Amino acid sequence: MIVLLLLTQNERELLRANVEHHLSWGIDHVCVADNNSTDGTPEMLREFGDAVSTTRFTDFMKRQDVRVQMLDDVRRQHGEVDWVGVSDSDEFWWAPGTNMRDVLADVPADKIGVNFEQKLYLPTALDASDGPVHVSRIYRSSGNDSPLHTSYFQGKSWYRGSWVRELSHEHWCREVGHPRWGPPEPMVHHYMIQDEDQFVQKVTRLRSWQSIRRQRIERALDVFRRVGGRPSPPPVERSFKADWWMVYQRGGIDGLRDYYRNTYTVAADAVAAHIAAGDLVEDPGFADVAASALGLPPRLRLRL
Repeated sequence: MIVLLLLTQNERELLRANVEHHLSWGIDHVCVADNNSTDGTPEMLREFGDAVSTTRFTDFMKRQDVRVQMLDDVRRQHGEVDWVGVSDSDEFWWAPGTNMRDVLADVPADKIGVNFEQKLYLPTALDASDGPVHVSRIYRSSGNDSPLHTSYFQGKSWYRGSWVRELSHEHWCREVGHPRWGPPEPMVHHYMIQDEDQFVQKVTRLRSWQSIRRQRIERALDVFRRVGGRPSPPPVERSFKADWWMVYQRGGIDGLRDYYRNTYTVAADAVAAHIAAGDLVEDPGFADVAASALGLPPRLRLRL
């Protein structure tokens, strides 16, 4: 059995599309850790029956414990788990001509974990005005080194179910007994900022993010102490969160909305320049597949 562990909060419709996609793409069961959503998420998830299990929780720092408990529940109810993936409701796993079961079948037997890089899709003035975010967006950053890449850079991972007993990190568990390993082609389609309102919400919550980051560092150091070895410094955070926070401090909510529209969103006349510079890539593959699966008009027609 292949199980995907999802974390969500108030993203009901995106989560619905996420679960539908993954259940049709070689994943047998989805566990949703719901961080106290208030938008009807629990009611929506009941539509999927036994294919989805869900648990509500309130303490964000306990999310890994919640995931592990849900995985234990799946084992008791459905039997042994072969692979476990860790993801969020704004991340879709996909690659052309294959599915998750076939991808994982190709992992060498000596690897207990596999890490996949992400494709960060950005808002542009050329996006379709209709359709969900994973259908309307077709432009992504070219990779971690792109100045437009305002997101994590550690990738997301799958682990063999026989190994997983305590997940310690969303991206890569340091307890894995081999260096981070994975294919060169990114598979995680990430839609971190879905719209202007969500951008405002995320930035205004940055103060709590800093508290979470401090707790995360403390937890990482605790892991090093338990497994032995000398703790290494945490990776340097990109400065985009600090930049966003300064925009908020100087201009308030109105300043954030102006920043989203005129800075974060790539202007129509800037798209070609960023592509030429290698910062941006036009990559409509998943958008077209998702549109077809949802019975929506072709992406290009939506843009007219």
